[in-house]
Amino acid sequence: MPDTTVQASIKHSNSIHESNKDGVKAYAKIAAQNWTYYITRLNVNIGRSSDPHALTDAALASIPDEDAKDAVHIDLGPSKMVSRQHAQIFFNRDKETWWLEVLGRNGLKVNGTSWRSNDKGPLESGQVIEIAGIEMMFVLPVELSESHIHKQYLERAGIQHVESPESRPARHPLPSGENYGPQSSPKGRGSRGPGSQKALAPAPPDYKRPGTPPSAVSRSVATLRSPAIDNLTGPMLLGNSDVDLSLDENKHIKPQYSYAQMITQAIMQTPEEKLNLSGIYSFIISRYSYYRHQIPSGWQVSIFLVT
Repeated sequence: MPDTTVQASIKHSNSIHESNKDGVKAYAKIAAQNWTYYITRLNVNIGRSSDPHALTDAALASIPDEDAKDAVHIDLGPSKMVSRQHAQIFFNRDKETWWLEVLGRNGLKVNGTSWRSNDKGPLESGQVIEIAGIEMMFVLPVELSESHIHKQYLERAGIQHVESPESRPARHPLPSGENYGPQSSPKGRGSRGPGSQKALAPAPPDYKRPGTPPSAVSRSVATLRSPAIDNLTGPMLLGNSDVDLSLDENKHIKPQYSYAQMITQAIMQTPEEKLNLSGIYSFIISRYSYYRHQIPSGWQVSIFLVT
């Protein structure tokens, strides 16, 4: 993130979400270094508000999507490099997945690849969007899609990237000079266009789309846990089975388990299936290095309240 404080880090600070012990009901989330925005609607605007205090999140949530076309949900101001309406994340009903469209004249980057104004394309869980030097990761619930994090961000965090043919994610069409929107123009972009793309092979029978169909909103909105607060230069969100979370080298990765789940884990690993509070603390510290390096007065109080 840049040196200046962006509005999003104030309105959507991780410390605010950490105080919510029940988590947040959302379709997905945008996770930055020290703030997180939970996506609870099908259209989310990213930009710079002329009056960042005009509408609260609660007020915006009560406005239908069609009436909030110009609202700024994620405010990256005050930098003038950010346009009033810089980008939009939306659920593409035809493709049944989440898409990103660039609206600002300065463009943005996705996993380090430049997208220009009017470019649009699908978003995968784990992709990093960069606007005016501000990096943020798009994350879907794990039950909908695994997060595939680009190796450049893993290497930056000191995590070795190992990719096997079985784990390699499917490729999605991303802007690479073409404009996916209805206002497409070949000028300055070569002679290729969306119609020249080759047909994709049929999806395998067990393929599951990574989106959230709006027709099933009531049962598909998942609970996303509060984010980890760390000192990394970018967010790091991995599935619990991806790495050994007991190692000190992984102390920056917060387990994606609730306090209640970790308490259950601690109790179930004993022959008697009984454990006192001190034993629960010891189990969590030995199993998860993240909590071993946190201030005990914080998370241990939360464990005590849950028990």
